[in-house]
Amino acid sequence: MLFCDFMSFTANHGCIKIFTNNLTKFYFMKYFNIHPFRLIPLLSVCFMFLLVVSCTSEEEAPVGVDPAIELGCDFFLTDQTLIDNPNALVDYVVACNAPVEGKLTISPGVVIQFIKDGGLHFQTSSSIYAVGTADKPIIMTGTDSNPGWWAGLMFRTNDNSNIMEHVTVSNGGGDQFNGHGFSNVQVYSDAALIMKNCTISHSQEIGLKVHSSNAQVSLENNTFTQNVLPLEIAYQIAHKASATNDFSGNDVDRVLLIPNSSAIEKDVIWQNINVPYRSMGNIGIGGKGTLTIEPGAVLEMTPGSGIGSIDGGLKIVGTEALPIIIRGEYPGAGSWKGIYLNSTHVINEIGFAKISDAGENPTVNTGAIGLWYNAKLNIHDTAFTELASCGVYGKLHFGQEENPNYSSSNLTFSNASCKELFER
Repeated sequence: MLFCDFMSFTANHGCIKIFTNNLTKFYFMKYFNIHPFRLIPLLSVCFMFLLVVSCTSEEEAPVGVDPAIELGCDFFLTDQTLIDNPNALVDYVVACNAPVEGKLTISPGVVIQFIKDGGLHFQTSSSIYAVGTADKPIIMTGTDSNPGWWAGLMFRTNDNSNIMEHVTVSNGGGDQFNGHGFSNVQVYSDAALIMKNCTISHSQEIGLKVHSSNAQVSLENNTFTQNVLPLEIAYQIAHKASATNDFSGNDVDRVLLIPNSSAIEKDVIWQNINVPYRSMGNIGIGGKGTLTIEPGAVLEMTPGSGIGSIDGGLKIVGTEALPIIIRGEYPGAGSWKGIYLNSTHVINEIGFAKISDAGENPTVNTGAIGLWYNAKLNIHDTAFTELASCGVYGKLHFGQEENPNYSSSNLTFSNASCKELFER
């Protein structure tokens, strides 16, 4: 009888759960209030205890485990603080998709579960301060482990103090808001959110959505994994997707760049993140903006998309070891438009790049790189492949023999309809 109920005892008292996944390991540490390195000695204690006691009854309830506190829809209408109860595996259950109108403070170690279609909708008057630690993260998940079980977190508040740090959000994305959603976390319109050292996983579709170019977001050292896609973000603020984040381990490891009616009007740098960017439409650079793409970055272009600059600056300069790759979402000549410049900006330069699959509708998009009259470009050390158009095509004024603002060197072409062509 000493060993007959070992599995039942350990399951009821948390000893077995450390072997299932990271979340249950955290529950175990939360219940016993111990550091991970002390798990092995504690398991030895559990085993020795079984040698000297009789088997526990299957009907006997676990000792010292408090039930979760249920929170209704009106709970978050005023300022609230959620605290960790070391004697509860789950501290709170949110019983609806609740509007948040006050300041919500969440202490380290708090575990929150959401019922089917539950969630938190942060109104314009609200704010969040959810700061855990590496040892005591804040957990937000569903009462069921299926992706999309609960709606997720929606932010409409533009309070610059909004912060989530060391927070795990999983199994959300089950609902939309104004046609947007199916994401664990959504930052809507001009809302603000600082997100650091968080894990966003198991969303029904997207880990994080930030569709507005006016959103004030900061993303550092986060992990987006086991979602369908890790991140959708307006291309004007794609520089917020810093290389400190990990966007790998999803069904589709791409950061989607979402188009809208405005252009880049600041000096921005798209960093060399650990997955490709995928442009979902045209990328525009305005007269007050510049776009610099870091060495090693990969940019995929969907059908119908292109990059255009009327007055702004464009710098696409890699290195021999870290070339910048711009290609079609689908391989093959003519799968996206190309790059168009009507700018004399001083930084206009393309070098150590690989450009492929451009020239969609070549009667209009006559070059993978298209230059208007006297547009400035220094292009060098660039390989063009699989083009339905010329590599570089430019317009000349009447009487001009060449564009005085154009220079090129060390260009290679493979399967292009022509190389460099300038004509009146």
